[in-house]
Amino acid sequence: MYPTTTFKLTRESLWSVLLLLFFASLFFPSGQALRYFFMGAFAVASVYIAIKQRPRKFSFSTHAYAFLFIFLFLLYLLFSFLLSDQTDGFRSLRIRMPLFVFPLIFFFLSFSREKRDGLLLQMAVITTISCFISLNYAIFQAINKQDNAWLYNDALSFFIKQQSIYTSLLVNLSIYIFTYFLFIRYKSHSYKLLLIIAIAFLFIISYLLASRIMMLQLYGTAILLIIFYIYKHKKWRQGIGLLTGLIVTVLLVFLLFPKTFNRFKELGFTGYRYDNTAPESHYGGVLTQEQWNGANFRIAAWKCGWELFTQHPVTGVGLGDKTSQLNALYREKKFWFAIDTGKNVHNNYLDILYSTGITGLLLFLTGWFILPLCFFIKQQDYLAILISITFAFAMITEVYFDRSLGAILFGFFIPFLLAGSRRKQSLAAG
Repeated sequence: MYPTTTFKLTRESLWSVLLLLFFASLFFPSGQALRYFFMGAFAVASVYIAIKQRPRKFSFSTHAYAFLFIFLFLLYLLFSFLLSDQTDGFRSLRIRMPLFVFPLIFFFLSFSREKRDGLLLQMAVITTISCFISLNYAIFQAINKQDNAWLYNDALSFFIKQQSIYTSLLVNLSIYIFTYFLFIRYKSHSYKLLLIIAIAFLFIISYLLASRIMMLQLYGTAILLIIFYIYKHKKWRQGIGLLTGLIVTVLLVFLLFPKTFNRFKELGFTGYRYDNTAPESHYGGVLTQEQWNGANFRIAAWKCGWELFTQHPVTGVGLGDKTSQLNALYREKKFWFAIDTGKNVHNNYLDILYSTGITGLLLFLTGWFILPLCFFIKQQDYLAILISITFAFAMITEVYFDRSLGAILFGFFIPFLLAGSRRKQSLAAG
């Protein structure tokens, strides 16, 4: 069991403020140094809090096993690094450092679900404000340069210096957090209207960001939740109204901003030749079958990643050799486009599979997804379940661990959710 010692308000508040400052720094236009400063400050504050508490009484539970397998995966990464090229391996390991830092922090801390959800709500507010500022900057650029391409995809998140896939992930998470508070925590609260406005605004932002996997996951989840709401509460009119409102909103946004649909048109052009040197398509331009696009490139790259895995199925090519081995295969197949643009395999699971083998993937899935989901289900922590599933979907089309922001987001959220999933727990050493 966890101790129930309650901290003084100042200490707990400082910890929360540092956490939120770290999260806000993810949106600063030129804030990488500031990001790591606040991450370090938050880590130091967390260690200080843990030291001040009584030693934890360790018990084997789903929660503990989840952290155990997280650490086993991290140890396996170190093992893979030591047995491969250390120069490239160090770069890969450095980017993945948040995967080591945050589990160590949150393993020794626990806090109430109410506190965790309050922090998640504030993170969602920070995300919404950042998207609003970024949208206004994009509108200004679109008017100033007479180019409405500024309203879409990576251009929309240009001001906060984020790739659209990561902003889309945070937007999805924020929508789920606001919806959770709207229907479960704030049913009759005066903030209800603000929550509805924020959700509607973020739906529009999600569409404009044009991340296909996140849009499909968002719309699919919204439809399933509405159906579940209708079935559980028998409110057929209200449920059908919500479903109709969602469809009408999507159609209206599509009519006002049709270029996002070009991202889905790419799915009709999945043929490719590895030696094709044509440029990559752009959502603002004319799409042709001769071009590389997000769909046919991923199919080609996934085939390369799978081929490397089949050559080294148990332990993979090694963390330090994964880039050189992939580029060697690209050259063998004359995949010049991927080499010239420095492309990875754009699938986090496949990246783990060919770099660390089936052993690494099983440890990863068990520690970071399967056991946490089992724990969240046991705790009836539906918000944590939804956030975890969102990360699982996001990793289908991107290698999160090869990007600093991707490693930070994933390394932070899963352990954070685990630490605060229990219902009655104060901020304490765990």
